[in-house]
Amino acid sequence: MKRSLLLFSMVLLLPGCERSKTVPNVPGQEEAAKTDQADPAGKQRASDDAVTLQIKDYEGILSLVREKQGKVVVLDAWSTWCEPCMKEFPGLVALHEKYGPDRAACISLSLDFEGIGDEKPEQHRDKVLAFLKEQVAAFDNLISSDPSEELYKKFGFASVPAVFVYDQQGQLARRFDNTDAKREPFTYQDVEALVAELLEAP
Repeated sequence: MKRSLLLFSMVLLLPGCERSKTVPNVPGQEEAAKTDQADPAGKQRASDDAVTLQIKDYEGILSLVREKQGKVVVLDAWSTWCEPCMKEFPGLVALHEKYGPDRAACISLSLDFEGIGDEKPEQHRDKVLAFLKEQVAAFDNLISSDPSEELYKKFGFASVPAVFVYDQQGQLARRFDNTDAKREPFTYQDVEALVAELLEAP
């Protein structure tokens, strides 16, 4: 029992999400996702028909962030093969529902495309979109047309999950990631606290 608890604790403290050869069956968690997303107050949520997915390169991603100037922008870099990403993603949806697109613009960025061989970003579209619809992620959802390794270098981080928070002037306020072993793994409580602080700033 003690050994099991130790192993579980080690898993929780992993610094980031490295690309693994085994891919979790995320779409198979459909029923659990629906249960998790249920609103106890019975509030009507957006239909999954409102969930879309665009393919953009690095410059297109930055352009979208710039378009949101005047709002706090939360850019969440994730992948369907990354279990910590899957666990944290509902936090992005909750943030969108709490503050709405007029105050905090949420953007999800899938790094599923790795650019190996003849691989195309479009090959990942169905799998990524299926997860986004399960989460009812009715905000801007992107999949990178640049291979993930190139995007890691351009944005300056080593692995997903990573969340970039931009202030109302379009400046990067903070990047949350788990690549620094000296830092505690972040949660969406940390992200939301920063968003709230930026929204309250004069």
